[in-house]
Amino acid sequence: MSYLVRLCTLALLLSQSLAAHAEPYNLGAFRLAPIDDPWRIEFQPGAKQVTRQDIEQVVKIVGATRGWKVANSTEGRMELTNVIREHTMSIELAYDATGYGIRYLQSTNLLYKELANSGGTLRVIHSNYNGWIKDLAAGINAGLGVPAQTTIGFAPLEKVDAVPFLREKGREAYKEFLSRPTPRAFAIAPNGAWASSSRSAPGSRQQLDVVGYAMESCNRRGNGECKLYALDEHVVWRSDR
Repeated sequence: MSYLVRLCTLALLLSQSLAAHAEPYNLGAFRLAPIDDPWRIEFQPGAKQVTRQDIEQVVKIVGATRGWKVANSTEGRMELTNVIREHTMSIELAYDATGYGIRYLQSTNLLYKELANSGGTLRVIHSNYNGWIKDLAAGINAGLGVPAQTTIGFAPLEKVDAVPFLREKGREAYKEFLSRPTPRAFAIAPNGAWASSSRSAPGSRQQLDVVGYAMESCNRRGNGECKLYALDEHVVWRSDR
C-alpha cells in the first residue's frame, strides 16, 4: 500500500513539473524562433573612415568563406544568397559610410512563416537562420576592423523611449516588463493602449500563452488594433505593418 502511495505521489509531482514547464507560446515547431530582422550596424564616431568600396570588398571576402554569394549588386545594395544543406536563403545588405543593414528577403526549407495570434503577427524562422546572420555580421565587423553598434529589429529592447504610441504610464509599464523573467510579451496600440504578460504561477493562462494574453488584454482597450512589440529578448514590432 505504501508503495502505491509513493507511486501516486511521484506521478503527481511529475505532472505538476510538466505543467510548470508548459510552452509559453506555440510557434508550431521546436526549431522555430522569432526572426532577428532587420539588422542595423552603425559605425561608431571617431573610428577610421570606412568607404563603400571597403564594405563591398569585405562582404564579398567574408561572405565567400561562409557560403554567401552576391546575386545582385547596385550602388549601396547587395543581394546575397546562401545554400546550406537543403536550406536556401536570400538577404539584402544595404550600406553607406555610416554602416550597413541586413534584411531578410526569402528562403526555402527554413520554415519561415507569419503567425497570427489575437490580431498580432509574429514572424518566425528556423533558429539556425538567426545564427547564420549573426555569424555573417560578426565576420563583416571583424573584417572592417571598426567599432560598431548593432541593433536588431525596430529598436534595442532596452530603449524605452523608442516604443511607439506609449504615454508616461505605458513607458513605466514597459520598464517593469523589462525586469520580468521570460517568457514575456508586450503589446501596443496606436491609441496608446498596452498590455504585458510574463511567466506567473504554474497552471495559469498567462503561463501557457503569454502572447495571446498580452494581445487580448491590449485589444480590449486598443480597439482591436494592437500589435506585438516585444517577445522575450526580441523586439518583433515592424514600423511598416
